[in-house]
Amino acid sequence: MAPSSEAKIELKFNGSNWQVLNQIEALARFHFLQDDDYSDNDARKCAFLACRFDGPALDWAASLPESAMADYYGFLTATRQAFGVADNNITALLRRDLDSLQWNKDVPVFFAEFDRLTLALGITSHETRVAMVESKLPMTMKVRLAEQCLSFSNYDTMRERFNGMWAMDPSRGRATGSTKKARCASCGKKGHQASECRGSKN
Repeated sequence: MAPSSEAKIELKFNGSNWQVLNQIEALARFHFLQDDDYSDNDARKCAFLACRFDGPALDWAASLPESAMADYYGFLTATRQAFGVADNNITALLRRDLDSLQWNKDVPVFFAEFDRLTLALGITSHETRVAMVESKLPMTMKVRLAEQCLSFSNYDTMRERFNGMWAMDPSRGRATGSTKKARCASCGKKGHQASECRGSKN
């Protein structure tokens, strides 16, 4: 049986996950374009959006008078203002998310999120983006870069290098708790890598 055009949207806006509101709004726009029944029916559009609310956001929408559901864009604007996601707050929310973004061992995921946030904030300078990534690197990664005498002035080069290092890392994908120990390329002993070797180097 083919899925219904009214297929359930799993995303739920609870008032604090502001990015989900943007995603639900985008899905709603696509849905309205596919269904002529929504073209001149703002009350139905508002109901479609409100049905994707949960928790405090749902409680807030339920407390509104029916007249508030007569104007879709008015309802959407009121929702954004009620939960602090009006356009004038988006920059602050994006900046907060960028500041709290932490280095992820799954390097491509980290860079995808970093790119999304910096581009949304209009941060395009290579120097600024390189400095921001370097501030988020764990000490082990900083030591590794120092050992390899690597420094970056171009952000794209930095991202490609880190993604390449991640792809070539033999420990990536190794099962947690694996008993197989790495062999040091410097001293030949098992249990550590060359970057961690304390033995004398020739």
